[in-house]
Amino acid sequence: MSQYSFYQIWILHAIKSYGVVPVNRLYRILTGNRTMSTLIGVTEDKTEVFFASLPHLKEEYFHQLVDGFFREGIVSENESGIVLLKEIPEFSLVTNGRHAVNYLMHPYSFAQLRDVTRLWVEWISYHRYEETSYRPLIQNVWLQQLFKRWYKEKKENITPVWFSCVVDEFQAWANKQDESVKRHWVGLFTGAKSTAVLEENLISLWEFTRVEDCEPLSRLVLMKWVSDVFEEPENFPIAYGWFSKMVEWISHETSSVQETVRLFEKGLKRTEIARLRKLKESTINDHLLKYVLLKKEALYERVEETKASVAYKSLFENGQYPRYKEAKDQFEAEGKKMDFFLFRYYQIKALKERE
Repeated sequence: MSQYSFYQIWILHAIKSYGVVPVNRLYRILTGNRTMSTLIGVTEDKTEVFFASLPHLKEEYFHQLVDGFFREGIVSENESGIVLLKEIPEFSLVTNGRHAVNYLMHPYSFAQLRDVTRLWVEWISYHRYEETSYRPLIQNVWLQQLFKRWYKEKKENITPVWFSCVVDEFQAWANKQDESVKRHWVGLFTGAKSTAVLEENLISLWEFTRVEDCEPLSRLVLMKWVSDVFEEPENFPIAYGWFSKMVEWISHETSSVQETVRLFEKGLKRTEIARLRKLKESTINDHLLKYVLLKKEALYERVEETKASVAYKSLFENGQYPRYKEAKDQFEAEGKKMDFFLFRYYQIKALKERE
């Protein structure tokens, strides 16, 4: 399938996995748009979780690709949806990349793991080349603290031999992968301020190279790396130590979210919870919304029972789906202040209730 782009390969394998699937539903699955891509972890459909990896695929471009498949006689459409007419070759990320890690990692947690691993790789690269001048380039202070915590635990073991071993581990893993996996790692750094600074080091040390449109693929490649490391920890002791610690520490935030939800459902106001827990009210809002994202059904009974909720609920009735700025401008024009939490709550609820 070398003549096809990654998008084309991924679309064809999604069709193959479903057998038959309506075209519009296929697009929602691939982009995660049914659930704003931040809700990928909600559905119980494991295939949908796995294939929801193209959040930036434009609908017009998607239909162009599908039309091309029709013209080439690769697919056809019946009353149930689109189906494959021809056999397509196996694709390792689809056939082998289905370890439980792929499903347990909610998108929010995945973003944390990706970003802190980006920091780790940056640090390894800098330490090899500029030992005295390295400073974390990532903006997320919490992730910087995770990295520093790990470093304090491991610094006695970090020697020149350690640096050689961690790169050797990665290269041993990469050498076992086929061309659909190899050399797509610069996508992990897309959007990072450090990319330009690090590019020479990344290429020479890690053998990374640029490929066109690699960001969606790099997400899957990273998850495959994590999956393989967890399946064969004896072959990747350094990477396993890193990932297992990060997963443990990142998941600890889940406990904090649960405590916020417990207090909210007990009857405390968001301002009261923030004061009691010594957290910002915006953090409390984030906790409550994350919990709603993780549930199959979005429901806080005490939100539904408040008079304030009526105005926000009505925003999403009869198929309406306003953008936040539009709704905010409408509220302010009426002399009212927009409650970000209530807007997002009913937005999430509307998305989950869509067919």
